[in-house]
Parts: sequence; structure tokens; C-alpha cells
Amino acid sequence: MDQRKNDSFVPSITQLEDFLTEHDSNVVWLLVATILSCGWIIYLTYYNSRNIGLILTLVLNRLYKHGYIHIGSFSFSVLSGKVMVREIYFITEDMSIRIQDGFIIFRWWKMYNPKQKQHDPKAETRLYIMVNDFEFHVYNRSELYGQLQELFGLDPTIIPAKKDDEKAQVNGRQRTHTNLESVKVKTESQDPSSSWRSLIPVIKVNVSTGRLAFGNHYQPQTLCINFDDAFLTYTTKPPSCHLDQFMHIVKGKLENVRVMLVPSPRYVGLQNDE
Repeated sequence: MDQRKNDSFVPSITQLEDFLTEHDSNVVWLLVATILSCGWIIYLTYYNSRNIGLILTLVLNRLYKHGYIHIGSFSFSVLSGKVMVREIYFITEDMSIRIQDGFIIFRWWKMYNPKQKQHDPKAETRLYIMVNDFEFHVYNRSELYGQLQELFGLDPTIIPAKKDDEKAQVNGRQRTHTNLESVKVKTESQDPSSSWRSLIPVIKVNVSTGRLAFGNHYQPQTLCINFDDAFLTYTTKPPSCHLDQFMHIVKGKLENVRVMLVPSPRYVGLQNDE
């Protein structure tokens, strides 16, 4: 029996301790290294993506002042070209976008041909987007109402009035945009391979369980559009007018589409039966 125990594949604690002592080590350091390794693996598996999402949320909200952005978790894989996100919230004074989870796959291993047509809908798909539980709600148009208030000389009650420096900055951007608009059209037509559409000519999007809503509690009814699955393909083609840069094309199919007017839950006005 002793000979069988000595010839066993798994060494005993005494043998392991003697081996570590001969190599200037002990069992304590082995246990510490094992515990730290297990803790690091658990952190990378369950908490690293959430901490990265928290950091991105703080940074984006510090940079973007006109709304609130929330990222529950964020992780990426260079080998597979995948970016995974969870609990995405983008809320402004006019709309809100909510996504439960999703991922983006960029197939960087696909061969890139700079001579291919950037408006070819049959080109290779390098970007694939998958979204689960997508919600898009438009409940206000404060910018339009602010323009009407400014046009009629009313007090800015919906949104605060813009400062003089902000107005000058906006006017400067509009002038710069109008001056460079014709230049952009010319420069883009000179080198088609420099555009991002030559690298990603086709984008495929798969949305599982989506909902679109238009309305607020000041209106008796809200327009809701629900669907179960959406398979969309986005591409561009040459414009029909020489003043445009390109034309957007979105093709796809939606399953179990439902369009309905539902009563607004917090509406306090009079309800019309018709």
C-alpha cells in the first residue's frame, strides 16, 4: 500500500512542501498566488467591463453637456473585432434612446480593395451590429419651440436663452458650414478611396424587439411602433443631384410590426372617445 501511495500521480502535502522548501519557497506563497490569480480571473470575468462602463459614463457626461449618457458595461476583443455593450441610455430634453445590450463586429480580417466601388450594395460586409431591446422615444422639440419663441419675441420659457457668445459660435459654425459645403462635394469626388464608405460600403444591422414612440403627457395619445425582429442593410449610392454628396439607402424587413395610438399614462386633459 505504501508503494502505491508513493507512486500516485498527485503528490501529498508533505511532498509538495518539501519540494517548495528545497526551491526556497513555501505553501503560503503558493496559496497567496493561487488566491490572487483566482481573484484576478473573477474580476476580469464579472467586474472589469462594468468598471470600464462606469469610467466611460463619467468621461462622456463630462464632455457632453446637453444630455445624459449611461453605459452599464463595455468590453472589446481585438482578436474577434467585437465590441460588446450593455444598458445604454442616451437621454436629452427632446428624446431618449435605450438599449439593453448589443455588440458590434468589425471584420478587420476581410481583404480591402481600394479600387472597389464605394456605392456597391453587393460589396463585402465588414461591419455588423446586433441590438437587443431597442427603444427610441421622441417627446419634445425644444429647439423648434425656442426658435418660435425667439421669432415672436416671447420670453424663453421652454429652454434657456442662449448667451451672446453661444449665438456667435453657432452663427460662425453655420457660415463655415455653408462656405465649405461646396468644397466638400468636390474634394470627395476626387479621391473615392479616402472615404469611410470605401472601407465599409455595407453595414448590416439586426434589431431584436424594438419600439418607437412619439408623444408626451401633454397629448392624449402617443404613437407607438413595435416590432419583434428587424434585419436592415445600410449602404449608399451616387446622388441623383450634383449638389448632394451621396444618397442613403436602408433596406430590410421587419417582423410582427404593430402601429397603434395608445393613451398617454400621465395625460390630465379631456379624453376624446373618437
